[in-house]
Amino acid sequence: MSRLKILLIAYYFPPLGGAGVSRPLALFRKLPKYGIDVEVLTVKNISYRTYEPELLEGLDKNRIYRSGSFDPQRIMYLLGMRKIKEKTISKGRSLIDNFFPDSKIGWVKQAVKLGRILAENKKYDLILSTSPPISTHLVGEKLSKEFSIPYIADFRDYWTSYKPENWFEDEKDIEKAKKLLEEISESADAVTSVSEPIQEYLTSGEVIYNSYDETRAKLWNDSPDKSKFYIGVLGTLDKLCPIEPLCKLLEKIREMHRDQFQKIKVVQVGNINDPLFYDTLEKYKLTQLFEIRNQKNRVETIQLLQKTSMLYIGLNKDFEDGIVTTRIFDMIASGRSILASVSENSEIARLIHNVPNSICYTNETISKATEFVNAKISDIENQKINPIPQELLPYSSNMMAEKFSVLIKKVISNNKRS
Repeated sequence: MSRLKILLIAYYFPPLGGAGVSRPLALFRKLPKYGIDVEVLTVKNISYRTYEPELLEGLDKNRIYRSGSFDPQRIMYLLGMRKIKEKTISKGRSLIDNFFPDSKIGWVKQAVKLGRILAENKKYDLILSTSPPISTHLVGEKLSKEFSIPYIADFRDYWTSYKPENWFEDEKDIEKAKKLLEEISESADAVTSVSEPIQEYLTSGEVIYNSYDETRAKLWNDSPDKSKFYIGVLGTLDKLCPIEPLCKLLEKIREMHRDQFQKIKVVQVGNINDPLFYDTLEKYKLTQLFEIRNQKNRVETIQLLQKTSMLYIGLNKDFEDGIVTTRIFDMIASGRSILASVSENSEIARLIHNVPNSICYTNETISKATEFVNAKISDIENQKINPIPQELLPYSSNMMAEKFSVLIKKVISNNKRS
């Protein structure tokens, strides 16, 4: 079979950084290995929280096409604002709510305009759009219909991190959002999502999980430091991923095992977008326990967390259980124990149950987690790196790309027969 060529539509793509770029970037890098060449349609520079231009190093930038946009973040960039802070986003929520389906609707017309030129000249075999933002699917749907190109819609969230009924306040907006999701699903030749709960919510499609990068996974090769018991906090801290559940657990250890508590140190690497972060540390009298490193590139992040014996992740219980933050796959690849403050019904809990020497806890089971960590501190001399469990090897970026390649070829083949 001759090589195929697809157009990947993704609003979030390097030099933008953070979790949202990981899946489209992995597809861009890995699908060619399976006989599928990828070209990307994305947005021009925008004002954003995190930039990781190094992610583009060694890649063919001539296959990345960037359109203009009239969305707020693009306009802020044109006005000279390069980085956007979490408090700016929070203040702008009322403005964002005035857009439907989201604030990136101002990108759609410009993206379609450039997409038409690409589709006319490149002869794509398939279009793949990935959300959020949902507006990305409007671009994919429009180009697919105009040029009769097979189309896959990929969902990395329900709508945002919330389902429409938990995102919008107005009933009309909720119904409009659900109708749009139904329309996208019906228009697409195939639908993919990152978790079973999201797939069930969409009532159709195939689950293709997010992944860890095999190359970065090999960087996790140093044994934990045994002079202290280091707990690593990897990734952005915000409303979705709070620090307070860890603080509550550390407070519990201090109350019940003061000698063990003296051996603990916490290393934080990632954006701090929680305005109450430092107040929370002060509230629990833990400021001196934390080694604050803030945002680093992905290689530096691993280097700083090499000394850890355990990695922490917390997921706000107000968010949907189907949310699977990309950082969990990096944690799995690290070989460290995972300490997760998540619902037992969540997708993250399901994954962690396959990770050796790891535990999930809630406020109700915090005592159990306290004793678990205490036992780990007592056994600090025997701390070691665990290989990635056999059950979790399918979550590599190569495996993710392979699953997409099988689906892409199937969709193209079915369209040729029809």
